[in-house]
Amino acid sequence: MFYIRTADKLQRTARWIEQLPGGLAYLKEVVLEDRLGICASLEAQMQELVDSFFDEWAEAIADPAIAAKFRQFANTDEGLEGVETEKDRDQSRPVYWPRDAATEDFAGLRDRWSSTSWQPVIEASYFAGADDMPNGVSAAIKRGDTQLALWRVKGRYYATQQMCPHKRAFALSDGLIGQDVPSSSSSCSGAANANDARNGEKEETQGEVTEAAAKTAAAPWISCPFHKRNYDLSSGACRNDDALSIATFDAEERADGLVYLRLPPVEELDAALGTSKWKVKKGDAEGEGPFAELDRKIGFKGRRAKKPGVRPVGDLPMRRPVEVMAGGGCGGAPEW
Repeated sequence: MFYIRTADKLQRTARWIEQLPGGLAYLKEVVLEDRLGICASLEAQMQELVDSFFDEWAEAIADPAIAAKFRQFANTDEGLEGVETEKDRDQSRPVYWPRDAATEDFAGLRDRWSSTSWQPVIEASYFAGADDMPNGVSAAIKRGDTQLALWRVKGRYYATQQMCPHKRAFALSDGLIGQDVPSSSSSCSGAANANDARNGEKEETQGEVTEAAAKTAAAPWISCPFHKRNYDLSSGACRNDDALSIATFDAEERADGLVYLRLPPVEELDAALGTSKWKVKKGDAEGEGPFAELDRKIGFKGRRAKKPGVRPVGDLPMRRPVEVMAGGGCGGAPEW
């Protein structure tokens, strides 16, 4: 407790002791001999910490409202496997990332759906308090075989596909929200174009384009938690990789307390964005795994890399810890 109250933020105990007047001997006097007369206070503070401790995970499991949040999708108890597994070194692991990204024009799907309709997907109460959080509140939504991501950020709803096309990871709802601050020069430029628009049809068109561009620039973007590809939540364009994009969907909250998404028929949605189509499968990563050459070099066998016919090392005489601390092999003994 003395360390907690006197050390600097993130300061290691070794550096802290070095800065104490008198070092370890001084610390002994303070803690064991109550040199500063604060031991009773330190004990009381420590007891307060002990009494206030609780197991957060046990509380989460015991509370149905909290436990309900630990599921794959916010709108159903069903689940979907987003990646296949395979055996490696006698252990099961997810398959390696695919070599190539999915470069389909996902953003263009909005203009290619045969039809769309507004459909309720989740209660709006799920996003309670979102407007008070800089990153808003997000939810993963399951519809058919497709995974969608839904956010409420600063009073607005945004919806996209859940899959990041870069490595086909279904994780966008877990990413961080970012938003560019429009510059004053852009605002002035937009105002100037708006004034020029009154002088002719050509200027009016230019003003509309500038205004639309400014609106897009101000839209938030989602950063994939795996490899930091940033996608505009309005247009679906990737801001740091022109080859990538994501599908976006209109979203709104209605008076019945539900959030609605404007979606195509489920069969059409699954054909374009279905999990079974895009999840990473065995063989998608071409070539050998990153440890194959090493395993051949060391003759890897089993989990502990034992070679056939090699016996374990025989019993070795163990030295007492006191002998080691006294300088018999690991340096001089500490002052204590």
